[in-house]
Amino acid sequence: MSRYLSRFAPFVLLAACQTAAPVENARADKPAETVLIARDASVKTDTAEAMAHRIEVHDVYSRGTHTRLLVETVARPKAVLVLFAGGKGTMKIRDNGTMRWGNGNFLIRSRPYFLGHGYATAVYDPARDLGELDYDTRSSAAHAADIGAVTRHLRGTFGVPVWLVGTSRGTVSIANAATRLESDLADGLVLTASVFAGSDRVIDLFQFDLGRIREPVLISHHRDDDCWATPARGAEPLKRNLINAKAVEVFLYEGGDPRGNACKARHYHGFPGLEARVIADIAEWIEKHSKP
Repeated sequence: MSRYLSRFAPFVLLAACQTAAPVENARADKPAETVLIARDASVKTDTAEAMAHRIEVHDVYSRGTHTRLLVETVARPKAVLVLFAGGKGTMKIRDNGTMRWGNGNFLIRSRPYFLGHGYATAVYDPARDLGELDYDTRSSAAHAADIGAVTRHLRGTFGVPVWLVGTSRGTVSIANAATRLESDLADGLVLTASVFAGSDRVIDLFQFDLGRIREPVLISHHRDDDCWATPARGAEPLKRNLINAKAVEVFLYEGGDPRGNACKARHYHGFPGLEARVIADIAEWIEKHSKP
C-alpha cells in the first residue's frame, strides 16, 4: 500500500497506518548555546502583549547541526511549551531574537497569552540542514531526533515539564516525535487545527502509529475550519485512536472573525478573534494534566 492515503481514508482505513521505525534521541554534539536578548521586556504581537522575565535564543546541537529556539520565560514557569508553527515551519530566528517568518501564525501571535498564564514558550526553528518543513521532513527520523534533543535541553535547563504544542502542519511534527522517540519524550501534547485528511502529498495524523503515544493529548479545533486537510470531523476519530494516551480531550470552538484563505492562520483554521479563549483553555488543561 502507498505510504499516502486518500484524504478520506483516515476515517475508514485506520489499520493501514504506517509504523515508522523508532529512533533514539541524537546525543548532543556539544552543549547548547544560550544568548540573553533582554530582561523584563515586553513580548508584543499584533494579537497580544505580555512581560517576559527573560528573552533568549538557544541553539541546541545534535546530528552535527543545531536547532534554534526563541525562548521567552516568566520568573517561575509552570512548564515550557515548545511551539510548532504550520506551513513551511522555518521561522528564521535572527541572533537578536526577531523572526523573519511566521509572525502571523496562530501560536506565534498568541504566545504572550501563554506568558500571562505562567508558561515559558520556545518557538521552534528547525535545523538548517532540513530546509523547509514539508510533510516528508516533518515525518522524518532526523526531525524527531532534533525534537527529542530540544525536549531534553529545556527540561534540564528549567526543571519543569516540557509540552509540545503544534498547529496545522506543526501537529505532524509533534505526532512524528511522539511516535518515533524512545527517550526524551515530552510530558504532553497539544494539537490545534490538526491535519486529519491526507493525500498523495499530505501526511495526516492517522498515518502515524498513534497507539505509541502515552502522554496526555489535548485536541483543539474550530468547528468551521474549512481547510480541506483539517476538517473538524477528524477530531473525535483521532481521540478514539489515541488508545494508550494518559488522557485525551477534544475542545471544539465556534465564532470568531475569519478572513482570507481557509487554510491560512487568519481564517477559522487559526482561531481568529478567539485566541485569548483558546490559549486560556490550553493553559488550564496543561496545568491539570502536568506531572506534579
